[in-house]
Amino acid sequence: MTLAAGIAVPVFIHLWHRRPGKVLRISSIQLLTAASVRHARSWRVSDWWLLLLRCLLIILLALLLSQPVWRRPLTAHTVKGWVVAEKTAYPAFRMQIDSLLRQGFQLHAPDTGLARLHRPENLPPDTPAAAYWALLWALSRKVPADLPVYLFTGNRLARFSGPMPAVGLSLHWQTMTPPDSVDNWNDYTYLADSDSLRIRKGRSTPSGTTFSFVDTLPGAADTATLHYTIYTDKYQEDARYLAAALKAVQQYTHRKINLLLVKEAAVIPASQDWLWWLSDNPVPAGIKAGRVIRYATGTPQPVAATVAGTNIRVFQRLPVKDTTGAAWPDSYGNPLLARDQLYTHFHPAWNELPWSGDFPQKLLELLYPAAVDKQHDRRSIDARQLVLPVHAAVAKPAVNPLQETPLEKITWGILLLVFCAERYLSFKTGIAHE
Repeated sequence: MTLAAGIAVPVFIHLWHRRPGKVLRISSIQLLTAASVRHARSWRVSDWWLLLLRCLLIILLALLLSQPVWRRPLTAHTVKGWVVAEKTAYPAFRMQIDSLLRQGFQLHAPDTGLARLHRPENLPPDTPAAAYWALLWALSRKVPADLPVYLFTGNRLARFSGPMPAVGLSLHWQTMTPPDSVDNWNDYTYLADSDSLRIRKGRSTPSGTTFSFVDTLPGAADTATLHYTIYTDKYQEDARYLAAALKAVQQYTHRKINLLLVKEAAVIPASQDWLWWLSDNPVPAGIKAGRVIRYATGTPQPVAATVAGTNIRVFQRLPVKDTTGAAWPDSYGNPLLARDQLYTHFHPAWNELPWSGDFPQKLLELLYPAAVDKQHDRRSIDARQLVLPVHAAVAKPAVNPLQETPLEKITWGILLLVFCAERYLSFKTGIAHE
């Protein structure tokens, strides 16, 4: 409808066009009577070529706004192959990539859009947070299985996140270690029991990530003493096991901690950093804490599982009511801790945590999480793992992939030629009518 309305504009102007009247020269106007002035308009179509050129201009403008592309089946007969390369990987594989491009391979951006590029200089900046598995999935939807695809990327392990896709691609994947392959940073700073500052330093390399402690003089950092409170009414043994594990954490970190065990809610301090509520009763509304961990309520269910990543057996658990902030999963993926709810007890009748040397380690991960974000993670993936998704057999897509070629430049060229022809014909027609 918009295109039809646009074409109507030059047609209407063409039909409404006034032609100048012809001048008749006479010797005298005394015998001519006055007459009202009349303007004649000709509704007869003339100058057909000029009208068609103006309509074509409108059509070409509408076509440009629609971003025209030429689609044709993408096969090994129509395209030599694809090259998908990251900007940081291009210098390491420059000779190979340039050779492939000279052979007729197409260069594409290393993202899920896979936009076609004409020169390596047009490669977009790398996206450190993007997952390579998502890139493989996008390639499997746009490239037929018999078309060679050369993929050049980094080998950072953080980029291989999420489920590994099963794809059928003729893929040749080469990786390189990015230039910034080592990162050192201060992970956590706190006041030690010797009144010195202890800094937990992180170091990440392609081979792994490690943490170490360095003691220094007090300065501008977190110098506050942490206050931990354990409350219980009838689970006295649970409280003793938990207190022993927290003391082991304190001895390892040398963090300045004030640990308090109470049996009455009335003597709980007005505020604390952590409150361990080992009771079936609800936490009173007036109690404040940075974080509260409390026993969930319900009927215990017997299970035969382990704490995920350990050999610690779990014998009983409570029904999970909320999986938000799930942590400490068991071997079946069910959370033993979710947000502030603990769905097991610190007791040998429930699990082997009280007797395990991994119990303080689990508390250490909870109290001082040392999760390495993608900003610092420099670990690299084993190159043998890259072969796994390549040879997986998948069903043939219902719709054949298409090769898209943008037509903007061609349309602009035609538009310029038509505009020049319209101006020339309009000028020539104007001279002829004078």
